[in-house]
Amino acid sequence: MKRKDCIAVIIFFCSLLLVQGCETTSNFKIVDDKMKNGLHSCVGKLTKDALIMRASTPTEKIPVDDGEIWIYKYRKSEVETTATGNGSLLFPVEATSKSHDYALDVKLRFNKEGVLVDWSYDGNITAFDHPFTELQC
Repeated sequence: MKRKDCIAVIIFFCSLLLVQGCETTSNFKIVDDKMKNGLHSCVGKLTKDALIMRASTPTEKIPVDDGEIWIYKYRKSEVETTATGNGSLLFPVEATSKSHDYALDVKLRFNKEGVLVDWSYDGNITAFDHPFTELQC
């Protein structure tokens, strides 16, 4: 392969990686904005009962002096297995696996009257289909 062809191939693959990275960042920004806008619109309005109707019961409830904190925990694991032929007579196929674990915790703080007063999240919001990105009050 000529030097110019090698350089062109390298530039092509680098541009593909750059575009993929931008798409991932862009997707995160979209989901993050939807979640922030939805939950911000519900502060002072969303009640515990209304949230249960939209998102079911929380994974965990923590009582605090001025109300309660509800935590929704989302977990997901994915395993990606690939098999490649290696030309060996004894073991003609070589398999490799990659494991990906994803987690998302959404914490919602309610006052004594059961109305949302604050919220936060930690984790990978793009890995899950959860009701908080579609929430509007």
